[in-house]
Amino acid sequence: MATLRQRVQAFFNPPMDAQTTQDDARVQSVTAEYEKLKADRDRMAIVKACRMMYSVDPRIEKAHRVYSQDIVKAGFLVITKDERAKQIAIDLQERLDMNQLLEDAVRETSRDGDSFYEVVIDDNLLITKLSRKPTLHMHRNSNKADEFENPARAYWQGSENWVSSEPPQDAIWFADWQMIQARWKHDSGNRYGKPMFSAATGAYKKVDDGEVNVAVRRKMGGSQIRIHSVEGSPADLEKYKEDNQAAFGKLNAVTDMFSNKKTTIDVKQGDGTIDKIGDVTHHVATMMAGSDVPMELIVYGEGLNRDILGEKKEEYENNQKQGREWLTAQIVKPILERQWLLAGILPKALKYKIQWRTAKPLTPADLRDLADALGKFGIILGAENQDLLKQIAMMYLQDVDDDILDLKNFSADRLAQNMQGLSI
Repeated sequence: MATLRQRVQAFFNPPMDAQTTQDDARVQSVTAEYEKLKADRDRMAIVKACRMMYSVDPRIEKAHRVYSQDIVKAGFLVITKDERAKQIAIDLQERLDMNQLLEDAVRETSRDGDSFYEVVIDDNLLITKLSRKPTLHMHRNSNKADEFENPARAYWQGSENWVSSEPPQDAIWFADWQMIQARWKHDSGNRYGKPMFSAATGAYKKVDDGEVNVAVRRKMGGSQIRIHSVEGSPADLEKYKEDNQAAFGKLNAVTDMFSNKKTTIDVKQGDGTIDKIGDVTHHVATMMAGSDVPMELIVYGEGLNRDILGEKKEEYENNQKQGREWLTAQIVKPILERQWLLAGILPKALKYKIQWRTAKPLTPADLRDLADALGKFGIILGAENQDLLKQIAMMYLQDVDDDILDLKNFSADRLAQNMQGLSI
């Protein structure tokens, strides 16, 4: 006989028959299929909306362009004691025109949320190109945990209008090593990233409507209205209009209205509240909050004082550091490590780091300060740490690499003396 505990458990947890289990599994499968299709459809809508915003709004286009240029700047250096690995990296940078490639990658990935690059290899096992595939044609064939169950079939390319979560029969498949996927604003577990302005699509619609409304108000309500009252019949009114045609307003700023009453000309000025656009300004600020570049460094910064602009610049510099870390992890290291593997170098056994140049055009005063700092560092660090001084110099000097500074009997003091003599 069943105990009281067993009867209570049986009441709250009745046994499931095989048919019920199969039905539940079928429902879960259909639900998962629907959720996947909905996620793909929503992603496509957001990407298309962000592309449209990028193509028609100069503020958004400039935010993407400026951010990509400022992140890449003068490129990066590969710091390693393995001379062969270093030379392979330098050759790869030159072969792919890496700085321009990375600048385009940041701009396009931040716009679309994802970039898919096929690694093109020649007969000499050299990577000769990163071929960017159409974002909305590419699919990541990962499971719910965003892991590849079959790395040999990690990505597939199909039609943009394909509506099934299963690939078509004519899909083009790519292995994991063949494709580099860069994901912007990626959340753990998700298959894809999100565009920079993905959260600003609603604000953009309000901005677009508001600015159109302001333009219409300015055209219609801002014009000068002249009311012509002509006493007489409609025929007299028409004759008056014909006789005085040359004096009537020919521009949108002036509107002439007519009446066949007492003859007067009454002038009324336009709407005096056209400059009240606080709501539109609010929507613009909300939209530009999605930008990794502070709005005031792109547009509308003329009214801010120097202290606030300084804070915005400091915030932006921190954003750039994070952007370079993203670029290093998403594109730079994957492409370098693939080329090293093709050359027979195991990346896990190679000690290296990516050092981004923060170089900008330096004035003679900047050069003197840098030379003075290098000289003082040379005294503190000693002759055995000349490599560190060279790395510091390369960070701040454009188009100066290790070969230029790696001269025989290199001396920081002599370099400082030479640089102190620079002038315009």
